[in-house]
Amino acid sequence: MFGSVHRNSDPDNPNTLNGPRIPQGPETQPTVTTGMSWELRVQSFVGLFILSIIASFCGSYLLLLTKITGFCIMTSISALLSLSSTCCLMGPVGQIKKMFDKSRWVASSLYILFIALTLFSGLVLKNAPLAIVCTAGQYLAMAWYSLSYIPYAREAVAKIFF
Repeated sequence: MFGSVHRNSDPDNPNTLNGPRIPQGPETQPTVTTGMSWELRVQSFVGLFILSIIASFCGSYLLLLTKITGFCIMTSISALLSLSSTCCLMGPVGQIKKMFDKSRWVASSLYILFIALTLFSGLVLKNAPLAIVCTAGQYLAMAWYSLSYIPYAREAVAKIFF
């Protein structure tokens, strides 16, 4: 019933129910990794990254109000939004493969663990000091993970501190 309603079957005619043809170039083709066009992937990345920044600013504001648990939770939400934004660029499978590469799996695992522990300590235990420790762990794990993308950066930092 609904599928048979067509005024015009000409796909180039803008008066058809399906509308005019949309030009298909390499930048608008869906990719194998995400099923989204490159343009949509970049837009999703930017949108999630902006939300991540907003969540981070909200967390900072809560820190100024000495609402430590709220700060830790917003920091964790910001971290999750940041991870989600990079998934848009390389696809979730590509992101997971890079995160759990043999040189990054420890830092990635610690990062995810500290995000979960921060949320648990803030929401369930309502323990602000523990949430702060877990938030610090998040920052350290993310820094160590980020350094893995810079050649010899981990070795240089390790020489400074150890």
